[in-house]
Amino acid sequence: MSWTDPRAEIEALTDRLREIRHDLHRHPELGFEEVRTQALVRAWLEERGYQPRNCAETGLVADLHPHSEGPTIALRADLDCLPMQENTDLPYRSVHQGRAHKCGHDGHTAILLGVADILARHRESVRGNIRLLFQPAEEGVRGGGAKVMVEEGALAGVREIYGLHNWPAFPKGELRVQVGPMLAQVHMLSITIRGKGGHGSQPQLCRDPIVAGAHLVSALQTVVSRGLGYAGGAVVSITQFTAGTTHNVIPDVARLKGTIRTFEPSTTERVLERVREVIGGTAATFAVDIDLQIEIGYPVTMNDASCVETVVRVGAAVLGRERVSNAGLPLAGGEDFAYFAQAVPAAYFFLGARRGDEDTPVCHHPDFDFDDDLIPTGVAMFLGIVRDRLAALT
Repeated sequence: MSWTDPRAEIEALTDRLREIRHDLHRHPELGFEEVRTQALVRAWLEERGYQPRNCAETGLVADLHPHSEGPTIALRADLDCLPMQENTDLPYRSVHQGRAHKCGHDGHTAILLGVADILARHRESVRGNIRLLFQPAEEGVRGGGAKVMVEEGALAGVREIYGLHNWPAFPKGELRVQVGPMLAQVHMLSITIRGKGGHGSQPQLCRDPIVAGAHLVSALQTVVSRGLGYAGGAVVSITQFTAGTTHNVIPDVARLKGTIRTFEPSTTERVLERVREVIGGTAATFAVDIDLQIEIGYPVTMNDASCVETVVRVGAAVLGRERVSNAGLPLAGGEDFAYFAQAVPAAYFFLGARRGDEDTPVCHHPDFDFDDDLIPTGVAMFLGIVRDRLAALT
């Protein structure tokens, strides 16, 4: 078999990787709790001559050539599941209540295990080092596992890093990538409205936090539409509204939660300014007190130009140039891969998973399931990137 043309090896390995993916799907684990997953990955790597080391509690780092003097290219897969209920009749459905792989991290892990296998077979032919990062807690637990991995030195000596994600909103067989922002800066909002409660039949004696909250939800929609104009570049969404306990009592308090997504620092500053102004105006209008708490989440995921050129070049070879584009980018989702991309040049790309014209369930949907057909494509992409970059850097 040839290191420069691993297609036959990928095909021969795919069934085994599919079995592993289904096993991971059946046994999902939340962020920083991926003990079983970590053990499975460790065993696979050790059987192939790697010496994986723990990182970020339940993550792993493994080098193909730990003592290489050549360049190091890093590849990343995420391990964790979501705190969601499995809503399918799959034979490999989750055995854990309230935990399910509804973002496809089981597939991403299977892809990187396949890459590890083929690299190990050709270890002596690979000049330079490949670092495999199996990262816990992408889904927002305690600030994300990528940040912890960076802090613990997972990127020490790394020249570049690459990551991928399945995306059912893009057509299957297509790859999406672009230079610059790929995914958004994330802010989480917690809003507490304190008024004066009372009997539902006497609202004139109350300062109703529900009415104030309803107005606030509508008013916040003008932050983008009237605060940024045609350029846009932001999303403001209120996703939770909690108030009251019964039909005839106006409560004292209402609570709202939501998110802000932006791509540029100037836009972020403007959006936060307008949010505060709208909240201040609402409080004055309805004679209520409103407390705003803002939690800063993942930063913008920024792609390096030279790394993107590599992804485009490899994607054209694997899928065809007509199937590689930046259509639909950037996305307003957030990713802690951003912390890797802040530390070293990086490229993050999407593999489309929408099947024809059907309404394929998207990531985080109860009916979502990773498309196993993406496994060989993902393996081919990562191996192609490795060959391309090591040839250029050595």
